[in-house]
Amino acid sequence: MKPFLIRLSMSSILAAFAGVSLSARAAEFPDPIAPAASGQVQCYMPDMTRKTCASLAGYRANSNGGIDNVATVLLSKSPVVIMETVSPVEIKMGQVCGRIRRQDIEAAKFTVGGQQVGEQQAGPLRAQLQMAFQNVFDHEVCTAYQNQGGTLLAKPTIDGVAAPATADQTVLWVSPSDGYKVSP
Repeated sequence: MKPFLIRLSMSSILAAFAGVSLSARAAEFPDPIAPAASGQVQCYMPDMTRKTCASLAGYRANSNGGIDNVATVLLSKSPVVIMETVSPVEIKMGQVCGRIRRQDIEAAKFTVGGQQVGEQQAGPLRAQLQMAFQNVFDHEVCTAYQNQGGTLLAKPTIDGVAAPATADQTVLWVSPSDGYKVSP
């Protein structure tokens, strides 16, 4: 595999940790993530014609009685590099909140060109991500969602301070049967 540089924007970083879902009772998932109880996932930056997303985020109950966010994120368009992480989140004042943690990067799964990569190939990806995320590790990222008539606008904050407006992203709740996928 040729070495390459992952180009990450702040919005990609936040989408990865803001919030693919397992079905659960609606009572387990309060607003704003209640649709996850029926198996829906959040498609960030949807292309409704091509049915693609910059990332997919969903929620599942974890063994501690909390909620895990499973995020599948497009890190690079050429070659296509996709990362999957699992991070604990909680609902605070109607927002999805969690922390970007080093251990989530260490446990992340990667695909390059549609193929799962082994640890030897994943090492350089993890190192790049560790560098890219170093200023946001262990900071609380919360995402509020504003209804925009069929879609949502995800508005993140970091440690209670609004992220730059460029970090805001359009979000669409979709069902797995709708055929949406993470792709350039």
